[in-house]
Formats: sequence, structure tokens, C-alpha cells
Amino acid sequence: MMNFEVGQKYDFYGKVDQVNPSTYDTFALNITSEIGESLIVRVPSNTKILLNKIYYFETEAIVFKEKIHLQASHVSLLGDRKLPDDEKERLMRAFYHYAPINLATVRKALETKMHAIENQIVREITWKVYERFEDDFYLFPAATKFHHAYISGLAYHTYSMLQLAEGFLKVYPFLSPDLIYAGVFLHDIGKILEFDTYEGSEYTIRGRLIGHITMGVNLIHETAKELGYADSEEAMLLEHIMLSHHYYGNYGSPKKPNIAEALIIHFLDNIDSKVCVLGEELDMINQEESTGPIGVLDRERYYKHSLSKE
Repeated sequence: MMNFEVGQKYDFYGKVDQVNPSTYDTFALNITSEIGESLIVRVPSNTKILLNKIYYFETEAIVFKEKIHLQASHVSLLGDRKLPDDEKERLMRAFYHYAPINLATVRKALETKMHAIENQIVREITWKVYERFEDDFYLFPAATKFHHAYISGLAYHTYSMLQLAEGFLKVYPFLSPDLIYAGVFLHDIGKILEFDTYEGSEYTIRGRLIGHITMGVNLIHETAKELGYADSEEAMLLEHIMLSHHYYGNYGSPKKPNIAEALIIHFLDNIDSKVCVLGEELDMINQEESTGPIGVLDRERYYKHSLSKE
């Protein structure tokens, strides 16, 4: 535990675990530091603080009721600070369950694929959506449970699908790389609107009543309209991919895939969402043991045989 000296300044990142109301001109926060310390930080009474969020605190040690507290002179939300990807990733790993990726590598790979889109309309719609949600895209999970339900899970899921897509594009040359790349990137972008936050995500009321598929279709349509492409075939095809990527109506898709690329994106989504979870479950057991029932795989148990890679 760090020993604080009255009058000394201490600046650090911390996650807010509890907000304690007060009648004083400051109120206390219970904070967890990067190294797992439990700290008490006092902030001005008019400061808006959100639970489970990471903040940067600029503080000075003071005496408050005969105890040493840290009084903040400045508080800033992590999301409001422009940080390099490596620094942002370091902080996310320190405080949350984080995807098994390198953020800078994933960002470069995704942007490379989007730059590779040759069709102007598809490229402009995709980039416009990306630029609007860029920061959140690399933080949000892909789900609240079941698959990729952790910080940066959405980016990890998208990155994995793009890697899988390369095999399909090599084997089936009739597929449009432009629609595959754009469709993979866009298919779950509505998750950013469906969930309330990237930490400990819960569905918003709008997310529960409308869902990420419909919100994603609306987003594509609004973006295409803004760019002057609302009546284009390209916008319609992207909307169809979004509508159909869950395939079944009881999973949220009002249409089944009726173009080749939509079918492939459904397969890619289905493969990655299930096989990723299977790999995580197998990692938790030893060879010659079986997993527990896996929800995304019809609650089947999978055996980890002696030929499995550890």
C-alpha cells in the first residue's frame, strides 16, 4: 500500500468502485488503482462520476477527519483522453477482462481491409460509419454473454471473421471482396448502440426493443442517405447483409440471406461466435476431460482429447 504524504501530489488512473454521497463540498470515491490498491479520492460535489469507469485523477494528499485522503483537482474520463493504442490497451488489461488481441495490430488490419474496398459507394459508407464509432468500436464487447463478452470483444470478433473470410475469397472467386469486408465490419456495429457501455454491458431499452440488427440497418440507410447513396444498389446490399446475418427470425433476422456474400457472412459469424467460445472452454480443462455444457453449442459437452494442443 502506498504511503501518502500530506501536501504531495499524486496522479494516477483508477476505476470507480463506489460513490459515497456527502453533504460536504466534496464527496468520496472508492477507487481501485492499476496495481490493485484500494484508494479513497475526494472530488468536488459538482463532479459527474460513473461507476465502473476508468478516470485519470490529479490529486493532492490532505487530512480529512484525521485521515489522509486524496483530493482531486482534476478528473478526466479515460474515453476523453487521447492515448496511443498500446497505452489504452495496457489500462484496459489492468482493470477489465480484455480480448486476447493487440489493439494496434487489430486496428491496422481492419483499416487495411477497409482501404482495400474498391467500390466507392461501399467504401464511403463503411468509412463514414467507422469514423463515427471508431473509439467505441475498439472498446465494446460483441455480446453481454455467450461470445466475445469482454472489452474489445467486438473488434476481436470482427478481426477473426476477416481472417476467416480470406479463405472463402480464395476458394470462391465469385464472391465480392468489397461486400465481404464491408459486411463483416458492419454486421455487429449496432452493438455499440444496443449496449449501454463497454464495461459490464447491459442492454439499453432501445437495444432490447429494437436490437442491433435493426439499428444497424437504420445506421447504414442514414449514412447512405447522408452521402447521397440512399437509392444505390450497394446500400441495399449492405442493408440486406445486416438484416440476414443471423439467418433465423427467432434470432433477430427478418430475412434469410439471398445473396452469396450475406450467406458467407452468416457462416463466418456463426463459426467464430461458436468456435471461439469452444476454444475458451477447452483452455480451462485438461486433456482427457470434458467441458461443461456450452450454451452456444446446444449445451453439448466437448471432449479434450490427447491430440489437442495445450
